[in-house]
Amino acid sequence: MVLAFLVALFFGGRGCIGWGAEKAVDFVPVTADAKVGEVGAEQFRAQYAAAGEPTEAQKKRVERVFGELQQALTPEETAILGNPRVTVVVDDTPNAFALPGGEVFVLTGLLDRVGDDDDMLRGVLAHELGHAIKRHGMKGLARRAAFGVVITMLIGEVDELVVTLAAGATELDRLAHSRSMESEADAFGVDLLKRTGHDPEGLARFLESLGSQPVPELLSTHPEPVERAAAIRAGSS
Repeated sequence: MVLAFLVALFFGGRGCIGWGAEKAVDFVPVTADAKVGEVGAEQFRAQYAAAGEPTEAQKKRVERVFGELQQALTPEETAILGNPRVTVVVDDTPNAFALPGGEVFVLTGLLDRVGDDDDMLRGVLAHELGHAIKRHGMKGLARRAAFGVVITMLIGEVDELVVTLAAGATELDRLAHSRSMESEADAFGVDLLKRTGHDPEGLARFLESLGSQPVPELLSTHPEPVERAAAIRAGSS
């Protein structure tokens, strides 16, 4: 009964725990984002190195589009990005992701998915820059760390059942929180695209392509792509 009470308490309080962890990030200097991102970037580069190198045409195309977006950032936004750069790696997964500090990884599978449509590519990159500027990676790390601390404080030595139940609560929080993060990154992406003089329709089309084709879980923390596409069109009209 005590165990059930503690687990229920943890489930019920996960929103407050996560909120407090996110607020703590506001007091962490943005230089920490760059340091965390640099460590992660080196690991990812090593991970993808065995697959070979993207073509020069692929790299130049992505760098050109990324550069257009970077030029449209405000001084305040640029200050958050300690290491704004884009790296193309060989992988068939149709994905891109941003690390704290502003480095964006683009997988060649994404380039295959968007074809020659630069508006779709531009939309994805604008969205990913939104994650870095809104410090979503750091906030996610803070939330996970906070849950670990709270579990230890509440339960101490935990058995396999408690670990499983607590992991379920953490996963529910991650899924709910990822939705708010994706919406926030979408909104930022739309605004950034407008600053560059481009229609956010490209981002909406890309999201619709995810809704109609199987997408691996790595891209997924992008929930309900068709609904998100509709929200982008509504917000940009």
